Amino acid sequence: IYTREAMAAGVPVAPTIFAGKDRSPGALLQDIKARGWKTFILKQSYSCGSIGFKKLQVKECEENPDILEEYFETYAECPEFVAQEFIEGFCRNWEVRCFWFNGEFLYAMANRAAVSQAEGEKVGIITGDEIPAEFLENAKKIGKEALKSLPQLTTPNGHPIGMTCIRTDIGCSDSEIHDKDYEWDPKRKTFFLNEIEYGGTTYFARALKFDCIPLWAELYASKSREIHEKMSASHKIEKGGYQAKNHVMEHPTTDTLDGLEGTHSGNSEASSDSDAP
Repeated sequence: IYTREAMAAGVPVAPTIFAGKDRSPGALLQDIKARGWKTFILKQSYSCGSIGFKKLQVKECEENPDILEEYFETYAECPEFVAQEFIEGFCRNWEVRCFWFNGEFLYAMANRAAVSQAEGEKVGIITGDEIPAEFLENAKKIGKEALKSLPQLTTPNGHPIGMTCIRTDIGCSDSEIHDKDYEWDPKRKTFFLNEIEYGGTTYFARALKFDCIPLWAELYASKSREIHEKMSASHKIEKGGYQAKNHVMEHPTTDTLDGLEGTHSGNSEASSDSDAP
């Protein structure tokens, strides 16, 4: 969902095709060919740890239709798949992962995903000022825009609150794109949103040059207090009689207060909207 929202908002994303519940391997391959792709990747909308990630050649899938058939059968429970043109430049450039809380940038690290590395190749993680300035600044800029594609986070009773831990992964392309609708210049770097992760994305903590655990402890403790305070305030208003139809009345009118007068005085005969026949 966030990928669609990000694309609609103009956030740069790799050429993408969505394959939903009514997916057909043959139809998907035809769509891919119509876009001009030569190589593509398939992944699940809901996944982690590269589960279901597969890099495929259009020519191979044409010659052997069972490749896509077997893939869809293996992950039949997945409600949606994402097909994207393979970005060659993504494999040789840093992918910068920015960590955000309440929509504010905290820190970043960069690496090359295991699926992008050659067999036997080991590439480390860089952090802080080790990340090239061009990569970091573009990652922060695109990541900030990508956050807008996420739904508003709320308390259980509907009060809006700032987002908790979010990680935006920004890739870089400096290779030819075959998609007929894209005009990315292969002679220059084009930065794009690869993924958005949430919640349990702190496993990179071991690579940092500082202890981030106290930082996250304070952030989540503060967020818990924020949620508690907003829900407590709402509960007090509700008990005070200013709650109508499950919505907080920020500016009660005279008529509203008159209607709730019995509630304030403890009159058991006073009725609310929910009591009306």
